[in-house]
Amino acid sequence: MTAERTEKTGVSAAQTEIRTYRGRRFESSSAVEVRVSGGKIVSVETLDDAGTACGVGVCDADGCDGLPTIAPGLFDIQVNGAVGVELSSAGLTEDGVVAVLEKMLRDGVFRCCPTLTTNAPETMISAAARIASALEKRPDLRPTVWGLHLEGPFISTAEGAVGAHPKRFCVPYSRELFDRIQDACGGLVKLVTLSPEYEGAGEFVRFLRSRGVVVAVGHTNATCAQIDEAVSAGATLSTHLSNATRHLLPKWENYFFGQLADDRLTASLIVDGFHISPQLVRAIVRTKGLDRIVLISDQSPLSGFAPGRYKTELCELEIQPNGKVTLAGDANLLACASFPVSHCVANVASIEGLTLAQVYPSATTVPARLLGAPLFSNVDAISDDATLCKNGEKTSGVQNVGAAANVDWLEVGADADFLLFRLVPATFGPLGVLDGASFRTGRFDFERIVWRGREIV
Repeated sequence: MTAERTEKTGVSAAQTEIRTYRGRRFESSSAVEVRVSGGKIVSVETLDDAGTACGVGVCDADGCDGLPTIAPGLFDIQVNGAVGVELSSAGLTEDGVVAVLEKMLRDGVFRCCPTLTTNAPETMISAAARIASALEKRPDLRPTVWGLHLEGPFISTAEGAVGAHPKRFCVPYSRELFDRIQDACGGLVKLVTLSPEYEGAGEFVRFLRSRGVVVAVGHTNATCAQIDEAVSAGATLSTHLSNATRHLLPKWENYFFGQLADDRLTASLIVDGFHISPQLVRAIVRTKGLDRIVLISDQSPLSGFAPGRYKTELCELEIQPNGKVTLAGDANLLACASFPVSHCVANVASIEGLTLAQVYPSATTVPARLLGAPLFSNVDAISDDATLCKNGEKTSGVQNVGAAANVDWLEVGADADFLLFRLVPATFGPLGVLDGASFRTGRFDFERIVWRGREIV
């Protein structure tokens, strides 16, 4: 168990209370004792096999039995809603925004990109404004939002590519509409997913990049040439690669291969057990390398709800008994997801037989690098490509995030932001992750979630 104790000295309990946490660092498995006071990390000591402070060295793999993993908070760049709140909604309230962000903290997500999916222009504009005003009223939650993600409306209307987005609101590129959304939220938009199939794709990508916005390719029916045009203009991400595609694609040249084969594109993946098979997870991870994989939850407004049918602003959705979210009456048409991004981390580790040290960056430092954010929620260091290179060559994709960037997320004096959890691996049936009857998602069993020194869990 996590060893914890509270100490008080003679001055002021509020100023001098010290909480102690013990766990194994995810990147090295070394056992540490972390002491927290006043919301800050005041000391970090390495433990020996007996669980006592020794100050140096790495704990033996057989020592410090029973300690949970200790790791930094997660970064989820695609959150559509949660706990009954849809962010891209005309009925969005400030309280609803707060409820979603508090759910993220309970999921161990310390930074996220609230995502506005395709809707009527006025709805997207008002929702963006509502998120901004909620953060103004709750400045304590402002650090949890790195920026907004617009997934639409500049996407394809083609069957399969459009996914669960309403076709009637999908439109070609509009600088005016983007500016109206961006102005409404005071410049919070940091990521836009678009389809490069419309005329002027390269020009629109350059326009967004000039505004400091990261551009992703997604929900697309574009040709490989059109994808190349967008990437050459500055697009750097494929949004939930392999999802929002037709069931049948041309054998030799298609928009999936065009993105998979392009080393300039990082790929975000929804590895919740339903959006993508284990075989395809392996193929994408091994092609892209873990340093070009971003794990996302794609959480829906139904995240946290029990199985059943639920009406939303645009359609009726259904949570299947195994947690799969679909359009009501069609168990094969996915509509966002219900599991947090930590499940995706656990699932990739299980599918590929990898360690947390290898997979964890895909939900922490890789999205941070992609969006130009600090590597961790509690330090100011910002990564660049140099942190992922050795002797001028790109690494194999297996990172040690602390060592790679020479940044310690358990730095003395930093905000006390960390998770303590036990990893529960996924289980698979003979058909792998698509066998819903036997699949059980991996997950983190949280013992403590500490954010800004406050225990969320």
